[in-house]
Amino acid sequence: MRNTTLFLAIVLLLGACKDKMYQKYLANVPVYTSYETFRSSGGFESPRAIDKMGNIYFKDNYLFVVEPDNGIHFIDNANPSAPIQKGFLNVWGAGNMAIKGNYLYVNSYIDLLVYDIASMENPTLTRRMEDVFPTALPTSNSDYPYAAIDKSKGVVTSWIVEEVNEEVTPYSPSYFEDGGIVAFNETSGAPSISATGIAGSISLFTIVGDYLYVMEEGNLLHPFDLTNPASPVTHERVNVWGTEVETLFPYQDYLFMGTPSGIQIFGTTNPKSPNHLSTFDHGRGCDPVVVKDDYAYVTVRSGGACGGVINQLDVINVSNKSNPTLISSFEMTNPHGLGIDDNLLFICDGAAGLKVFDATNPSESGNHLLYSFPSVQVTDIIPFNNVAMVIGTDGIYQYDYSVPGEFNLLSVISF
Repeated sequence: MRNTTLFLAIVLLLGACKDKMYQKYLANVPVYTSYETFRSSGGFESPRAIDKMGNIYFKDNYLFVVEPDNGIHFIDNANPSAPIQKGFLNVWGAGNMAIKGNYLYVNSYIDLLVYDIASMENPTLTRRMEDVFPTALPTSNSDYPYAAIDKSKGVVTSWIVEEVNEEVTPYSPSYFEDGGIVAFNETSGAPSISATGIAGSISLFTIVGDYLYVMEEGNLLHPFDLTNPASPVTHERVNVWGTEVETLFPYQDYLFMGTPSGIQIFGTTNPKSPNHLSTFDHGRGCDPVVVKDDYAYVTVRSGGACGGVINQLDVINVSNKSNPTLISSFEMTNPHGLGIDDNLLFICDGAAGLKVFDATNPSESGNHLLYSFPSVQVTDIIPFNNVAMVIGTDGIYQYDYSVPGEFNLLSVISF
């Protein structure tokens, strides 16, 4: 009897071992920071060098540069010929920002932070909304998958690429946590900046009226009521079906969303639950969008996470928001961000540099190149009040275009 029992135990053990399988692979392995440490960090510090290119924002003669995952540089730009770096707001996990009145809103990975900036030299944290972006993650190496995440260990604040030896069940795929938000990125038609500021064209935060809109996970639009700007109220997310939104651009009471396959237009008649009005499709590619009057200008770029092979400028008639129509397209090199002020259209065209077009006749805008600066590799731009504020791979460039027929470099802040 004892021999029979031993034999059965060995068989069961071998069977159990047979069912256990392991796979080894290189992956982005999470590095955790405790919630207490994460939420006790930050503060306004002395100016420091800008190390990484990020989103730009302008309000009340101040230029703000978001350094991805690290924080926000405050730059006094009252004199664009001599900008002064005033300080650095240390925000762990920063990616995008927006301002309404005296309040600045910025993501800190999973949290939304609200700062009172009535004193630009002494911003103070007035509220931290915890866990409103639960899937937010830091930037990672896109060549590798994510290893499993255990949120009980803290906030994922960085990654290391290393070998993972993971037990898997036969015929079942290994579990990976989805990527979520990597970094969250007002109209260039010159809004009233006494209320809100102006973002570049590559942003995932924007303000329309009394609402802040944040794009999460690629297809979830998250509204926040700013009726009391010091204390935002979160509302249910709106699902933008079937696509991944890369950029948000507000114009009047509408949200224009750039996606890898086209643009989507949403109305904000009900601001806490914007509604889909229309979709304009184009070939696959990254595509920020800006709008002025009845025309949307969209740059379509190949490569990167968006894929595709098209590099062009599309001009779209959006007078009927429910039925946008293409009126013309123009070949470009590898366009990124863009902006429009009055009748000047600015395009950051990859290796071809900064280009400025006459958009007096929108349908012919791409045929009327006024200026070209091929020596600067720039990614986004805010043109306002005759000053073009441009961010590139190696610095911030500012140009004066107040004199017709002239376009003059005012200053450079090098990275």
